[in-house]
Amino acid sequence: MMLCVAFSMGLSAQNVESVGTVELGSAYDVALAAMKAEFGEPLSVSESEVVYGPKKYRGFSFDEVKFRFNNGKFNEARFYSKVGSRPEAQRKMENIAQTMRTKYQLSRDVEEDHTWFYKGGLSPLGIGHLFTIYTYRRQGAYGVELRFGPIKFPE
Repeated sequence: MMLCVAFSMGLSAQNVESVGTVELGSAYDVALAAMKAEFGEPLSVSESEVVYGPKKYRGFSFDEVKFRFNNGKFNEARFYSKVGSRPEAQRKMENIAQTMRTKYQLSRDVEEDHTWFYKGGLSPLGIGHLFTIYTYRRQGAYGVELRFGPIKFPE
């Protein structure tokens, strides 16, 4: 009986992962305080999203950063970087992947349109990956996105 209880407690335990110093799954007020301490004052704040302008993260410059919340918990972060061309976007994606590889295990995958992307780390819930790194084209411009989550934390 004790073994079953211990096993079930282990299954429900979460790994603590963070984006910078902001722990995924942390309550809104705790996460917002950590964001402000690390990244300064945001451009906009709502219950569902905190938006920053240009910021550096892990040595890379990003044009915009969005931290998102679901059910009052920090569950997603998106770091966007606009670049001039597809080769530049791929180069920056590779550079970010190399940096992230120093802390996390990564794998490379291919989209249906034959573009590749990276996924890495382990979700705090123990199932799935923690982040993805990919290139995109929007309104004629190329970019790179580093996305943590979204993590579907239990309510």
